[in-house]
Amino acid sequence: MTKRWKHKPQSRVTSGFTITELIISIVVGVIFVAVLQVSVSSYLHISQRGRDLTLSNAYVEGKIESLRNVGYNGLNVGTTSVTGELPSELNSPKSGSLEVTDEGNGIKKAVVTISYNDQGDARSYTYTTYVGELGVGQ
Repeated sequence: MTKRWKHKPQSRVTSGFTITELIISIVVGVIFVAVLQVSVSSYLHISQRGRDLTLSNAYVEGKIESLRNVGYNGLNVGTTSVTGELPSELNSPKSGSLEVTDEGNGIKKAVVTISYNDQGDARSYTYTTYVGELGVGQ
């Protein structure tokens, strides 16, 4: 007697994704890419703004320190352009000025103003220091 194998009928099994699942996954992917692009763009803008502010502050700190080293008698009253001294990494158009005024009583006031382009917006910062005839703490 020979054994006969009974053949099981194959059930119809579908594999893959439906069109609805594909559309939903594409929409989710597009939303993810859009959010990622906005996040990266914002990060780059904030990073650039922080770099420019750091460059401005570093320049002004050095400039003010040099003014204090010159001393009261070495400071000439008037306005001077310092645009050529500004860091080259600052976005153009950029400008800078130094204004020294005599406040009387042996004190001169030095005001450094820096302006530069921040992705289409004009940024301007003003720094003020005082230099005394007798020096610091006198």
